[in-house]
Amino acid sequence: MPFHVRMAELFLTQRRRPLTDAEVLEMTHCMAANANYCWELVALQNMSFAAYQAGDMQWLHEVCAQIDALEDGQTKRPGRKGTDRNKKSQ
Repeated sequence: MPFHVRMAELFLTQRRRPLTDAEVLEMTHCMAANANYCWELVALQNMSFAAYQAGDMQWLHEVCAQIDALEDGQTKRPGRKGTDRNKKSQ
């Protein structure tokens, strides 16, 4: 994820010198993006476990596809079972 790379750069920069106000703001944005990413990933992982426990393989495959898309940097939001919110691009 680009925000992970930039957050690492800013972290290393702050070890050498204080961050500028603009860099502090950028670090805050990176941290917010990271928190959103982690929250979405955990939500999808929980849904995949629920789908597995329910024995709903179609739902499980849909959620796993959403996890793959999120990890590949595509914006995907956790959806409810039975929705077709996250179509694969061709």
